[in-house]
Amino acid sequence: LATGSSHRHLNAKGEEEFKGKGVSYCATCDGFFFQGRDIVMVGGGNSALQEALYLNNLGANVTLIHRRDEFRAQKHLQNQIKEAGINAILNATVEEIKGEMLVESVVLKDTKTGNLTEHPTDGVFISVGYIPHTKLAKQLNVALDESGHIIIDKDQKTNVDYVYAIGDVCVGLKQWVVACGEGAVAATSAYHDLS
Repeated sequence: LATGSSHRHLNAKGEEEFKGKGVSYCATCDGFFFQGRDIVMVGGGNSALQEALYLNNLGANVTLIHRRDEFRAQKHLQNQIKEAGINAILNATVEEIKGEMLVESVVLKDTKTGNLTEHPTDGVFISVGYIPHTKLAKQLNVALDESGHIIIDKDQKTNVDYVYAIGDVCVGLKQWVVACGEGAVAATSAYHDLS
């Protein structure tokens, strides 16, 4: 099973319109284009903070936006964010992404008061999780973890005999090079099992 996953979207007004025009779901893919520019990173988990640090190291001026009053990310990442001087706006959701041809601002809603404010930005990076494509896995009774990803062992085997899984549908780094390596492991496992 190499059915992949999709980035979870904010479903904010303007998100689809500005995809590729300032809205991105991948810091390593698009971060280079935002060197020296103001951007927002939406999310509060490990991935969001790691990507914020990466973008900051590229030279972007990053502001983290998170809907809760504290980040869910591991403490060491939160400490790195503070040490790097990355700004954070907590208790806020992105309600709208605005601009002419490219992103120019986001409209933020305070989750406590409901007040709306406009925050200027050149880019919106979104890291609020993934939706694994597991329809076929469920039909085969393959075990999933609490986040909905397929559970595999070190040989890419699932709980169902002769069913293997690789890539973004599994827990792990969402990069094609990882999926390729997992594919080689799964193919080797399948060969040995069939032998």
